[in-house]
Amino acid sequence: MNLRLINKSLEALIVFVFIVAAINYAEAFDFNFDGRFRSDARWIPGSPSGIEDYDAATEVRLGGYGNFVQKTAWSLDYEILVDNRNAWGAAEKARFVEDWDADFFRAWARLSSSSDDLVLRAGRQQILFGAGALFRPLGFYDNRVISGVFPQTVGVDSFRLTWHSTETTTLQSWLVPAKSESRMIVGGRWEGLIKEMETGIAFQYHPVSDLRNLANFDKELTQFGYHIKGELEVGFWNETRFDLESDSGETLVRADSVFGTDYTFDVGQGLHVLLEYFISSTEKGFSVVDPKGDRTIHQFGLQMDQPLGIATVWRMFAFYDIEDGTFQWAPQVEYALTDEIYLYLQGNLGGSVKEKNALGRLFRESSAFTGTESSIGFSMIAFF
Repeated sequence: MNLRLINKSLEALIVFVFIVAAINYAEAFDFNFDGRFRSDARWIPGSPSGIEDYDAATEVRLGGYGNFVQKTAWSLDYEILVDNRNAWGAAEKARFVEDWDADFFRAWARLSSSSDDLVLRAGRQQILFGAGALFRPLGFYDNRVISGVFPQTVGVDSFRLTWHSTETTTLQSWLVPAKSESRMIVGGRWEGLIKEMETGIAFQYHPVSDLRNLANFDKELTQFGYHIKGELEVGFWNETRFDLESDSGETLVRADSVFGTDYTFDVGQGLHVLLEYFISSTEKGFSVVDPKGDRTIHQFGLQMDQPLGIATVWRMFAFYDIEDGTFQWAPQVEYALTDEIYLYLQGNLGGSVKEKNALGRLFRESSAFTGTESSIGFSMIAFF
């Protein structure tokens, strides 16, 4: 099956659902408007010489969701959301983001059985699972900045089939066009309960692709992993992924793993503390994507959050790299102005405990803008 056929199939599906909608408009079609407005601004006091000391962006997300067809045995529904973004300042000048960009956030159609046991969804959708909170080894398509304001993953153009075999057991498979010749990324996962512990296994075959937001996109990888999550007074979890890279007949391995725990202390309205330890180990010869070229990485992540009254929540994220001594600290305060409007005050403090002129993974001191500089900012998100 070639890539052109896959793309044409997606286009045909969209045309099909609109035709079906027109035919069934009187009896089943409905549309529910959905959208939001977001505005971000931050001051960067330590920006490099000659670089703007501010960043700003606005985003308007518009679209909706609803049913195309509702039958006794099956239903066809959809979601379409389009993001329009404008950005200016240091990140835009460094070409980390475009000054203007428009793209689908979600754009899928879903065919479901009446009991929702079997679901086929096609289009731009989220493929996200695993137990990790701050580090996500199994997040094949996770592009969130987890310490940012209201983090969400954009998703990926794909076909996904889901079967809920029981109330606690799920089987999924997916196909993602690799946008390189006729190649397809294929994957699957199983998730269920084993002795009251949430357990999952995942597999993905990743040929050479043109999806540049994926690590090692230009390499052939076989990926598999697992996660377990449970609670014994405190919550605990482990999520691990193994990548097998084929090179000249030799198979090389990289392993990423996170171990986490959390607990809510009886302080005020509840003080939630979450700690994760991340380790990555790469076999010699495996393609290294780390900017420093290290084959072993150790990092800690910490999250704390606590509600203050009914409208305010404070959060704090902290990340520390054991190998190079760099860190990022990101405090955040969320205030619900109304049920639909949220205000955020956020700071970022980057630095190093080992080197004066750091060039680390979490903080880089450079004459060029890197995005790891310390900053303080304000955001507003309004849903409508």
